[in-house]
Amino acid sequence: MAGKARKNPVLANPFFMALLAVSTLFVVTALGYLVAPYAAGKRPVEAGATSHALAGWLDRRGPLLLGLEFVVMLTTGVLAMATEDWFMGRGGGEPPRGG
Repeated sequence: MAGKARKNPVLANPFFMALLAVSTLFVVTALGYLVAPYAAGKRPVEAGATSHALAGWLDRRGPLLLGLEFVVMLTTGVLAMATEDWFMGRGGGEPPRGG
């Protein structure tokens, strides 16, 4: 079996890549939501008009956005785990072969 190349598990299953992308977006949104009060003027920090607009938008819609991102993360995580064997080519009911 020396000629058979192993598949990269992250690249073989597209749900892993979707989970990685949504998780990164979730972290960026959470950090933006935490920093938004500073940019909105609730704390003494200088910020431009765009920062104020983004901070206001995140203040109003941040919890909903974080909730939606969490649901998508949960869904893609479950799908990635459920389809791992299929994308790795092991089939559904077969036990993995020993080395």
